[in-house]
Formats: sequence, structure tokens, C-alpha cells
Amino acid sequence: MTDEITSIMLQQIQEIEQRDESQILAELAGEAVLEYIYQIEVWDSKARKKVRKVKLSWVGVKEVARSRGNLVLSEPTICDTEDALRVVVKATDLTRNFTVFGGCHQPKTQKVKDIDQETGAVIGDKIEPDLFYFQKALSKAQRNALNLCIPGDYAARFIDRFLKLAGKPALPPGKAKQIAQGNVNKVSKLVIKPQADWDAIKREDVPTLPTLERVMWNLAKLQPRQMYQELGYVTRADVIEPAWECFLRLKDRFTNIPSEAV
Repeated sequence: MTDEITSIMLQQIQEIEQRDESQILAELAGEAVLEYIYQIEVWDSKARKKVRKVKLSWVGVKEVARSRGNLVLSEPTICDTEDALRVVVKATDLTRNFTVFGGCHQPKTQKVKDIDQETGAVIGDKIEPDLFYFQKALSKAQRNALNLCIPGDYAARFIDRFLKLAGKPALPPGKAKQIAQGNVNKVSKLVIKPQADWDAIKREDVPTLPTLERVMWNLAKLQPRQMYQELGYVTRADVIEPAWECFLRLKDRFTNIPSEAV
């Protein structure tokens, strides 16, 4: 049974790696990649079966990290071996004084399908040099580091938004809890006012956090508890940023995501 579970987990990892590599190459080719999430089968050890779950893609991780803000990546540490490239990147959450490391071991070769040139049929596999192993290694190391800086409940809220943007149903409560590794707080329906209303708010209109709470209720029907969670805090007492900077982060968040997806 242990070998079976290990095999299934490896397949899951390989599937995600392959799909992320496709996104990395698409970005290198100048394509606009909008697939923020993957729906995959994963092994549920409690249920002892495979279940469908949702995971952030490489593009999704970048978008969520950008929205969270104040995440800084170090210059990569690179170890070049004969058959692979090893890259380590440090990610620091400046707001919460939290640092983690993400790494990647990327082979310099890749398995590709051998295609019959006359029939187009797949006749086997072959190993070829991977011309883009450096780009893949660097992107994956960044992905792994940023992922560790994104709390589960925060990721779950964005996955719900990305599902809605794709016209798919939101996460059931059970799956949301699995992503968050705990309870995901219920968020009331937000009503986002037009960009002009946000632009009309000036620095002098937001001198304190209590004032910001009233402003955000007027602009998005955002409760204080929800507002501080969106900023990455728990309560007002945890906030270490000026109220105006908090407003700018919230403005960037809610005026760049369509209201029907919030």
C-alpha cells in the first residue's frame, strides 16, 4: 500500500511539473497565459482513494503572491552538475518577517514522444537535451518559495475567484478546508464600486485604520475582519503599515479583479 501511495503521489507531482513547464515555455514564447489553476486527481489518505482537487498553477502562484504584496525573492543560488541544474531561491515576507527557501532539481534532458513523420502516430519515447532547463529550474524554484509564503486560507479565496472567472463552480466547503488546512472564514458577497470612486479617495481621507475600515465598507462592503485578512493580518492590532499604504494595496486588489469574481 505504501508503494502504491508513493507511486500515485509521484504521478501527481509529475503532472503538475509538466503543466507548469508548459506555462513557462508559453511565457517565453510571449503568450498570455491565463490558466491560474489546475484541477487534478490527488490521493486522499483518509478516504484511501483518489479525489479531484484544485491547485494554483505557476501563473496563479505569481498572481496570488503579487496580490499579497511585500514578498521579496533573493538572487538564486545555482549549482550546475553534469546532468542537472539545482536552483535555490529565498522568499521573504517583509510584512510578517518570515523567510523560507524554495529549490528545484531540473534535469538537462527531457523525455519527448517519438512521432512517425508519415502517420503522425506516437511510436515511443526518446531522450533529448532540454534547451530550456535553466528557465524551468529558475521559475520552479521561485514557485516553490512563493508557495510557502501563501497561507492556505488566502490561496483558497483566490482559487474560488479563479474558478468563477473560468465559469466553474466555487470550491465546496470540504475542499476549501483541505486547501486551507483549517476552516476558511465565510466571506460575504462584496459589492465593488467603480474605479472612479476608488480614485476619488486621497491620502488625507485615510489618516487612520478605523477610517480605512469605513472607507472599505463604502467601496466594497468589506467588513473589518475581512479587510485585515485580505491584507494578510488577523486584527487591527497586527497591522504595521500606514493606513494609506493599506488602502493602495486593497485598491490594487479589488479594482483589478472583476466584481463578479469576488
